[in-house]
Amino acid sequence: MIHIEDEIFIKKKFDFDKLKSFGFSIVDNKYIYTEDFLDANFKAIIEISDVLKGKVIDNFSDEEYMPLRIESYDGEYVCKVREAYKTILKRIADACCTDVFFAYEQANRIANLIYERYGVKPDFPWNDDNGVFRHLDTRKWFSLIMYIKRDALLKDGNSVMVNVMNLKTEEQYDIDGIYPAFHMNHKYWISLILDDTLSDTLIMELVSKSYNLTKKKRRR
Repeated sequence: MIHIEDEIFIKKKFDFDKLKSFGFSIVDNKYIYTEDFLDANFKAIIEISDVLKGKVIDNFSDEEYMPLRIESYDGEYVCKVREAYKTILKRIADACCTDVFFAYEQANRIANLIYERYGVKPDFPWNDDNGVFRHLDTRKWFSLIMYIKRDALLKDGNSVMVNVMNLKTEEQYDIDGIYPAFHMNHKYWISLILDDTLSDTLIMELVSKSYNLTKKKRRR
């Protein structure tokens, strides 16, 4: 299943005043936008509330055009519909969104708090959605925020994508939202899911500990 909307909006934050200016209507506390395209053969319907949902309706059958979502459907006509739909989404993103570092709101809040406290912004060495926070003097990591499937961390069969933060630690925690580190040494690192399970205050306390554990040691 192709999640076209995630591809376009993964690192975007909506300005709701701009949504209204663009042409979105507010219905039942949701922002709704519709647009016919490809000679009015299709209709895009975009719905924004806590999450963004989109679908394309075949105006001839008045049903959702599902070939759009199936990766193996790569014929000329399906690709034409897919690209036209992406063009609409990109117009919305350009007109109504600002760029952010990460997919989850809490991940972006924590990134801003780290910058306010330490003057550090994430860098993205692998040209993907995984951001590294480094000490300004040594360039040594003190945190890593990744974008992974929940199942990769918890092995619970849940394929939802989440932002996960790795931090160095001297102790282990039996707290919902804190787990043995993903892709790092379980003895020295932990992973935090940044979906508001944990408070920003607790996360920043753990960030501070990781920062101090990884900073350059002073010579006596």
